[in-house]
Order: sequence, then structure tokens, then C-alpha cells
Amino acid sequence: MPAPEQTPLVEEGLQQTTQETSTGPGMEPETTATTILASVKEQELQFQRLTRELEVERQIVASQLERCRLGAESPSIASTRVLMKASVGV
Repeated sequence: MPAPEQTPLVEEGLQQTTQETSTGPGMEPETTATTILASVKEQELQFQRLTRELEVERQIVASQLERCRLGAESPSIASTRVLMKASVGV
């Protein structure tokens, strides 16, 4: 799932916010904005990775649930053999 593109307004707001909240004397607003942007991009990548892992886990659980449902709906092979032997009279 691709990350949404930021609009120029969002980027401008980010730069303005970082200029207002500079982390210390001598810290350039552009450096702060670059640092925040890098952090956000890293978090986006982490979110995408976790989303993929969650989807894989969801598929595993769904297949396990389906197997359980199929097992509950149909008799097991062992019980089928017992029923067949009983009906034949062996």
C-alpha cells in the first residue's frame, strides 16, 4: 500500500512548525525539518512493514480457522472408517 503524497500545504506547515519549535540555539530550521521528515519516512516504512506482517498473520489465522471449520463439519477419517465397518458388519 503506497504512502500518500504530502501536499505542498502540509510540507509548508511542517516547515513553519519546525521553524517555530527549533530545538536549540544554532539549530537550523531546515535541519530540524529534514530530521523530522526523515523520522516520519522511517515511521512510514515501519508502518508498512508491520501492516504486511499483520496481513500475513491474518491470512494464517484465517486458514487455520477454515481448517477447524471443515474439521468440525465433516467427520474425521478414523470415525468414517469405524462407521463403514459397523454398517458392513465386519
